[in-house]
Amino acid sequence: MYFNRNKHILILFLLCIFCIVGRLFYLQIIETSKYQGISKTRRIRSYPLEAVRGTIFDRQGDVLAIDHHAFDISVKYKKLLYSSIVYGNNTVPRIAELKAHKNTDRSCKECHADMEAWMDNLSRVLNTSRDKLLRDSKKAVTKVEQLKKNMEKKFGRPILIKEENGYYPVVYDVPIEKAIQIEIEEDTFQDVRVTPRSKRVYPKQEIASHVLGYLGKLTGKEWQEYSKKWDNFVLDSRSSADENPLLLYEGYAKDDLIGRAGVEAKYEEELRGMRGKRFEEIICKNTQIEKIVLERPPVPGNDIYLTIDSKIQAHAEKALGENRGVIIVMEPWTGEIIAMANNPRFNPNTLNKDFGRLNKDRAKPLLDRAIQGALPPGSIFKAITAITAMNENNIHAHTGYECNGYTNYKNIIFRCWHKSGHGWITIEDALPFSCNVFFFETAKRLERKILSDGAKKFGIGEETGIDLLFEKAGNLPEIQTTATAMNISIGQGALLTTPLQMVRAYAAIANGGTLVQPHVMLKITNKNGEVVKTFTPGKEKKINIRPEILNVIRESLHEVVTRGTAKNKGLEVYKAAGKTGTAETGRPNDNHAWFAGYVPHDKPQYVFLVLVEHTSEHGGAIAVPIAKDLLSFLYPELGASS
Repeated sequence: MYFNRNKHILILFLLCIFCIVGRLFYLQIIETSKYQGISKTRRIRSYPLEAVRGTIFDRQGDVLAIDHHAFDISVKYKKLLYSSIVYGNNTVPRIAELKAHKNTDRSCKECHADMEAWMDNLSRVLNTSRDKLLRDSKKAVTKVEQLKKNMEKKFGRPILIKEENGYYPVVYDVPIEKAIQIEIEEDTFQDVRVTPRSKRVYPKQEIASHVLGYLGKLTGKEWQEYSKKWDNFVLDSRSSADENPLLLYEGYAKDDLIGRAGVEAKYEEELRGMRGKRFEEIICKNTQIEKIVLERPPVPGNDIYLTIDSKIQAHAEKALGENRGVIIVMEPWTGEIIAMANNPRFNPNTLNKDFGRLNKDRAKPLLDRAIQGALPPGSIFKAITAITAMNENNIHAHTGYECNGYTNYKNIIFRCWHKSGHGWITIEDALPFSCNVFFFETAKRLERKILSDGAKKFGIGEETGIDLLFEKAGNLPEIQTTATAMNISIGQGALLTTPLQMVRAYAAIANGGTLVQPHVMLKITNKNGEVVKTFTPGKEKKINIRPEILNVIRESLHEVVTRGTAKNKGLEVYKAAGKTGTAETGRPNDNHAWFAGYVPHDKPQYVFLVLVEHTSEHGGAIAVPIAKDLLSFLYPELGASS
């Protein structure tokens, strides 16, 4: 019985094999010509679908950067080649040496009468000249012919490269109504395509340009690196899921735009989105699309909400005027950057056109001075010196020195800015009147390492950790001599700090000793408005400052405004506290003027800093009035009542 059952199973199995072999024979032998014809006339091609880059908003929801639709006009290469040769006087050796050209008296125009129609039609619709179209045609032809030459040299024989069948843009940023007209007149514009693309637009022009950053093209080397990362992602996807990697989202393409600076660079992965992919069956003879086989839509990039208030940012930039410098406004308890203004600035909308000029400008408009400009801080550093000395019990509230306008150390004269001196002075007057001699004498009593360690506790000589690229750490020099310590005690010598470092230090004074992490990202949302990420600061550093010391320093900083170097400047009404500073550059009448502080002094809401570079004025004369302008915008009700 079992023998018969096995026999029947074997016969059934052999019948199945015979049917399969028979079907394969029929398809591959009998029907071979049919399917060869289909394979020669039809192909599956794929191409990426562009993703929309995420939008950048300020904290109030105002748009700072957004993708808009733009339209370019592309023309098939064979027509560009012909027009470039005949009308653009662009000699292409491989064409000129063809026998068909050598053995005939007829001109190219007679043989290919239809090849120039695209120029006339585009000139008519777009109101542009044929000369301009020819110039842009020549760029594409030169590029493709050089590539073809290189490939033929590599293989040692004439070959057809895929680029010869492509389309190349000759007109950019065509108005939508013109693009629609070209699409409607399809028969007139044969071998001409309207190519949609995304264009990054910054609606507020120069406002917050250094914070936002800009986009730039991938270099060849960068593209290879990104491609390698993408290949690894594909491999990981294959091992972790059943999905065919060909159907995965597309990675970066050559000449893609990526973030080069600011938020655009720091949050590139969040903003980028993921390209989709479309598979089409085409008829090879005329490259017409027969049908779409499969389409995976692109995934748009996430949106980013910044801590920046664009209205305050705009006013801060206005308050700087023509002065080269920086204004920063920060929330002292969280490190949220409310405004970070630089001057000079740039317009990210026209950066590609302006880059050469901007890069050569001696004023360095591309430099983000707030995080990259390392300068001597001058007298605003004195608050750190005072806190360090009092914390170490080297001085106390009633420690005093006689200021005669200078002091002497090993036959070196160290001068106070007040030539006739301040007389007997303690910390309660030394900060309001910015007496250099008091801090020189204090530095003599401090162990050199104590001053250095005290500066480090306030984040001097290290990056603040702000979520922007290319931040500088400044320079906290090794203090090997007492003379060096005396210079550093007043913010001079080889000491260099960024404006953001000093804002962070004054925030620690305002909030009671916490060194916050500055940041510009508030939250990240997807296209459905769902929050996918909020800013998570690193471990906060706590500076151990005794309450009685903080009280003395805070009161002294408030008295800078009420009776010191910033008095009678209109800051009293805002209950401001702060410190002026004038850092010498070593050149006559060339200073860096500073003013750092917070408002209101009894319940700090904002910490701020104003820096004016390379000015003949001192901090009280130029930086303080700018700060007053800023505060009048932050507290308009107080300004109106003053």
